[in-house]
Amino acid sequence: MSGHIVRRGIVISNVLKFFTISCILGVSNLMVVTQLMAQEEEEVPPAVEYRQSVMSAIANSRAMLSAVIDDEVPYRNHLLAHAVSLNRLAVITGDIFPAGSGGDNTRARDEIWEDEEDFKTAVTAFQNASSELLESVYTGDLNAIQDAIGSIGRTCGGCHRPFRKPAN
Repeated sequence: MSGHIVRRGIVISNVLKFFTISCILGVSNLMVVTQLMAQEEEEVPPAVEYRQSVMSAIANSRAMLSAVIDDEVPYRNHLLAHAVSLNRLAVITGDIFPAGSGGDNTRARDEIWEDEEDFKTAVTAFQNASSELLESVYTGDLNAIQDAIGSIGRTCGGCHRPFRKPAN
């Protein structure tokens, strides 16, 4: 009788060892796969990272302008700085879409390079709207500034709709 219990204990002990080793190997494999997937996701080309930073700066400049003009913050004296910043960013926007900088790590659609003239037209509209904003800030006419901010928003949409992939 006691021999039977010992054998049963040995069997249970071996099963536990097998289970423990299997769990350790499974977790190790999962860690390796997770690390490889994270590395793949992180490999964004520098040109794409730069472009994404510029686009974020454009969105932030526009948001700051709107916050000031809508009296959400008391910094009217910052209007010129934000308008200049947005205008300078608009000027370089056409340069930040070099050939070969599309792909899976970006929301830029292939149409940017396939319909190059249409894309250039959209970028030029944004650049012109940012120049109009800057001019309106120099005049100090708040209605003109609000109109110009609205125009910039429309030019952003006029480019994003045909040339930007939806967010995941």
